[in-house]
Amino acid sequence: MSSVFKLYDIRGVYGQELTDELLYKIGYALGRYFNNYESIGIVRDIRLSSPRIRDILIETLVYTHNVLDFGIGSTPEAHYLAKVYNIPVLMITASHNPPQYNGIKPINSNGNDLPKEEINKIEKLTYEDIRPAQKEGMLEVIEGAIDIYKKHLKEKFKGVSGFKVGYDPSNSVLTLMKDVLIDLGNEVIAINDNIDGTFPGHGPDPSKDENIKPLQELMKNRKDLDIGFMFDSDGDRLGIVDKYGNRIRMDKYLIPFIKKDRTYVLEISLPIYLRKLIEEKGGKVIIKRPGHTFVKFAGQQNKAYLCIEYTGHIYFAENDYIDDALFGALMLLKNMKKGVDINNLNIPEFIWLEKDIPRNNPNLIDKVKEYGKNNGFILNDLNGDLDGIELLKDNLRILVRYSETEPLYRVVIDSYDKNIDVNKIFEEIVKLNIWIFLFKRNFYINSIIFYYTMYYYQFLFNILQ
Repeated sequence: MSSVFKLYDIRGVYGQELTDELLYKIGYALGRYFNNYESIGIVRDIRLSSPRIRDILIETLVYTHNVLDFGIGSTPEAHYLAKVYNIPVLMITASHNPPQYNGIKPINSNGNDLPKEEINKIEKLTYEDIRPAQKEGMLEVIEGAIDIYKKHLKEKFKGVSGFKVGYDPSNSVLTLMKDVLIDLGNEVIAINDNIDGTFPGHGPDPSKDENIKPLQELMKNRKDLDIGFMFDSDGDRLGIVDKYGNRIRMDKYLIPFIKKDRTYVLEISLPIYLRKLIEEKGGKVIIKRPGHTFVKFAGQQNKAYLCIEYTGHIYFAENDYIDDALFGALMLLKNMKKGVDINNLNIPEFIWLEKDIPRNNPNLIDKVKEYGKNNGFILNDLNGDLDGIELLKDNLRILVRYSETEPLYRVVIDSYDKNIDVNKIFEEIVKLNIWIFLFKRNFYINSIIFYYTMYYYQFLFNILQ
């Protein structure tokens, strides 16, 4: 697929990869793809390029559809409105990506994301570049669409009150949603809550440690807050900080929800102790690769109670598997209201290393498989579905995956055994990533390339330590 047609959506740097010319073609293609519907909705985030993309989509889609402009909103809201109105909805967003990015997430009338096969069909229609001759639809601006979703949340979480909450919406859409917590009867102390599509406070990805630091500082300095929540730019990723300023990862978030006879879909990057813990408590575990169309669909097919991704996507069955960060935050507060002390929750001790390395060697995954076989690991590729490889041995796990959005490999190494040197294992993976272009009959050039490649990786490893 071309650069903007991804696994789950259409996304790229606006003005470079995602040009206006291409957006016009995409708009007409979306009109043809959703030709079984009379109406189609549009929701947009607060990126600087979002109004322009909305205008292009309206201009093209009115040839084939009545267009409902729902205004500024979150991705979870777009999923919900698709179900309420029973129409496809286009969410204009680049999710957690930096401000220069933007994109379109097509959502079916049942509230589901489109799988890769359907994105491929839209790409094909895009490059056929067929434009209707006559307009058949009209534009309707729906005022207060965001309030429909707020009402849904407030009705669902009546009684979740009495908390003092740190709140960081990343200068984005969730700035408009903090009144949900306030109206329920909670006190909200907010930072980075002025809407600004350049995201001046920090990057809009709560899975990155550097982005959640301002919330950690708030929690440490205030000392009177019960819990802190950070949201990405479209409201489908959640970051959590406890009252002491410590980060709560998604594995710890999950623990209060583990009960007997419940099914859980875990994205493969999550710490491996969760698999054993859930089974010990009488639950069922399903492991999937990252991404909405893998995790969410597995939850729906297996009637899972909860699906969760390491990056902060949370899908509850009682929210129709919409990955909604605010819903996930409210579910945690609901459990805290019942007495769960998330701030002092014990989890098994384990060693964790998570780093990215450049995608220099295109054959790294095969090299890691060979490494696993030579060192007595069990190889797990989720029956061919994993975008990488997982190596398992005793209490050790090595996971190497392709990044879907950047030219990187994601490496995760975790273990219960404190004696295992995960940094040494990571260095071995880094060495496997060396890619040398051999020049026939020129030993001198090969030697220079090898020397400087080794020097670069040693330098890189020292920085990542």
